Amino acid sequence: MKIRLDYVTNSSSVSFIISMDADMAEFFKKKNKDFQDDPLKGRIYGLLSSDIAATGSPAGLDGVDLKVKAYHFEKKGDCLYDKDLRDSGPEADLAGLSDQELWRYIHGEYLVKARLAAELKGFGSIQVPRDRQRIREKYCLQAGCDDCAKRDTPNCHSLGA
Repeated sequence: MKIRLDYVTNSSSVSFIISMDADMAEFFKKKNKDFQDDPLKGRIYGLLSSDIAATGSPAGLDGVDLKVKAYHFEKKGDCLYDKDLRDSGPEADLAGLSDQELWRYIHGEYLVKARLAAELKGFGSIQVPRDRQRIREKYCLQAGCDDCAKRDTPNCHSLGA
């Protein structure tokens, strides 16, 4: 399930929490023929898995060991999309992307456009608000809290929770 709030989608500043089950990701990589046929997918897997393994935080749920990491970036400037590459002309080559350009591609296509979990089993992503104060200002203080389940509780957004 994907939940979007207008300001998150329209803002150029975004944040995602990425999770990785290293065993599932490695199993899927070894089992899936796509990795042999598509070296780019192998590079994407390699960049993400090594970064999360090295710098992610351990997390667990129901006996499953995960690594999680928050990624914060700007949609304008830090993202590269298939459309951008097609607009660059026929010489645009995904295989020739530098690691920095590949990170921009991962940000755009795999996080913002939500391809990560569908194409790389063992990984998951959820978009999270980068600025919770902005949520309070836009949704609580402006729109009101009449139908909010957290209204008048210690977790009420407008109370600074």
